[in-house]
Amino acid sequence: MEIYRYFLRHRGEGVGEARQALDMDPDTVEAAIEDLERLSLLDLGDRHKVVATEPRIGIERLVERRLNELNAEIRRVLAARDAIAVLMEDQQQGERAASVLDIERVEGLERVRQRLDDLGFFSYKETLCLHPGGPLSRGAIETALPLDTRSLRRGLAVKAVYHPKALDDPLMAAYLRDVVSLGGQVRITEESMDRMVVFDRSVAVVPIHPKESARGALLVREAGLVSQLVTYFDGVWDAATDLREFTEPSKEPPLLSELERRVLSVMATADKDEIAAREIDVSVRTYRRYVADLMSRLGAVNRFQAALRAKEEHWI
Repeated sequence: MEIYRYFLRHRGEGVGEARQALDMDPDTVEAAIEDLERLSLLDLGDRHKVVATEPRIGIERLVERRLNELNAEIRRVLAARDAIAVLMEDQQQGERAASVLDIERVEGLERVRQRLDDLGFFSYKETLCLHPGGPLSRGAIETALPLDTRSLRRGLAVKAVYHPKALDDPLMAAYLRDVVSLGGQVRITEESMDRMVVFDRSVAVVPIHPKESARGALLVREAGLVSQLVTYFDGVWDAATDLREFTEPSKEPPLLSELERRVLSVMATADKDEIAAREIDVSVRTYRRYVADLMSRLGAVNRFQAALRAKEEHWI
């Protein structure tokens, strides 16, 4: 850039004058001048009278060239996606050759969770879930919420049916409300149902043993079986009731002390407890005690979620 600016300021000078005037290694100057010529920023038709391209034109050329390079790179990256379908087909052909039915057995809770994460990541349309029984564990909720958020932000439909017992836990109820607020669809049914997850209506995941889901799962890709499971899901879904009919919102916000309101107001903005405590003029220990109590009352798993829930419920 320094050499380009030199020729802009000294129109008509040659390469030799530039080498003498610039406090730089002559070989470096020569190499830079050649680079500028390749970029069409300098015209070296006459090395004794170098012509610098007008900056507006020169920079536009550089921008256009760089955009072309970036577009080419984007096309190469997107082309890699095409390989996924081919590789998936290779994998499915290999699995079909290994078994009569396209059913994969996955044992162990951790392996099942990993496969569910993989299937959710590569889904592009929807996820269907049936969850019989009571609430999920705190760890399961903390794992599920980021996955649901990722799917919904990618534009996937998420439809899930739960038993009313799941709503007995405030943390679970808050999780389901969060899923709905992000665009997910949740319904409740008192009817018995079988646990399963279906991705894009093409892969179904069901427990190996219906009453011991921790033992492992079966990944079903057989089109006929998956179609029957989807039909079963649709029947349960149609008979279930929307979550909002089971979770009546608070008519009046709870009575909060002035200090509780101040704690809620800084929970989502302060980076550190020390800063938040200083802002509302209390000790760090007092601030943390108030935060823990408010998170429990709001059924929140973290402080940001607590602040969000407080606004939704009109506590602040």
